[in-house]
Amino acid sequence: MIMKLKQADLLFVKNGHSDLDEGIAESTGNFVHVAILADEENVIHATAASGVCLQSLQLFLEKNKSADVYRTNVKNTKRIIFNAKTHLGKPYNFSFQPGTNSFYCSQFVVTAFEDFVKFSEQPMFFGDRRKQISDFWAAYYKELNEPVPVNVLGTNPNDMSHDPQLHYVGKIDL
Repeated sequence: MIMKLKQADLLFVKNGHSDLDEGIAESTGNFVHVAILADEENVIHATAASGVCLQSLQLFLEKNKSADVYRTNVKNTKRIIFNAKTHLGKPYNFSFQPGTNSFYCSQFVVTAFEDFVKFSEQPMFFGDRRKQISDFWAAYYKELNEPVPVNVLGTNPNDMSHDPQLHYVGKIDL
């Protein structure tokens, strides 16, 4: 059986081994990125390289190799995509702080779905198995000249993938 993708499916990506991916995976788990399927050929997501952007599904898969597909029971997916598109061109939220006019990937998904799905937020964690703040995140925030937002409410792709409002559909790859 071939999986049929649907508008507003969420595409979760595992560690691509960039420095930022490594830091995220070390603190939160396997999934380090999430995108929204805009239509049969495009995704919308927030990336460090481009901010909130529309990208072809083909290019997304070429870069990420594969994605795990999750779906909600929301019927009005056109409204979710409309919400998402209103943020096209906004910058990436490198500080992962709430209340900015920028987005990191799972924060963007929460915003696009906010009229239909209330994703849970948890205190953000920037540690590893040894420290409350890992060496990676300490250096990352030192370069930003900002404090590490430990325990600030937020989201991450790995926790989001476990939300009971999502169900696993399958895996897509090239």
